Amino acid sequence: MSFLELRHVAKIYGEGPNEVQALQDVSMSVEAGELVAVMGPSGSGKSSLLTIAGSLEEPTSGHVLVGGATLSKLSRAEKARLRRRTIGYVFQDFNLLPGLTAVENVSLPLELDGLTARKARAVGIQGLEELELTEEAERSPTSFPGASGSGSRSHAR
Repeated sequence: MSFLELRHVAKIYGEGPNEVQALQDVSMSVEAGELVAVMGPSGSGKSSLLTIAGSLEEPTSGHVLVGGATLSKLSRAEKARLRRRTIGYVFQDFNLLPGLTAVENVSLPLELDGLTARKARAVGIQGLEELELTEEAERSPTSFPGASGSGSRSHAR
């Protein structure tokens, strides 16, 4: 069974003369551990495909399954839990909460999954150490150069 499946997915933005068909009848499957590159020119639907596959946006039509779960049948909370535990979503730009430090931004999803604040912070510090970012732990995201913008990439584990 595929880990990620898109079945006849379409995405339309806008209405009438402003309507844009970002995706049309996209079907694909990705096995667990498989590496897939999504490539194409600007405006070809790459970001739409990834936000839909990552459960951040709903398709206009079609179905998305992650780990056998049909995304359209999950509640908002269940989708958030799925993203925290199953889908790694790496944004092109920071998308961090400006009122929190780097370690607090890293620790927050762990706390949402039930870890105590103390344990989540320890795991967050360990993660920053692995990335050689320990010196940045107490910095605010707004103090990093280029801390604004949009765009995204996603990776299923």
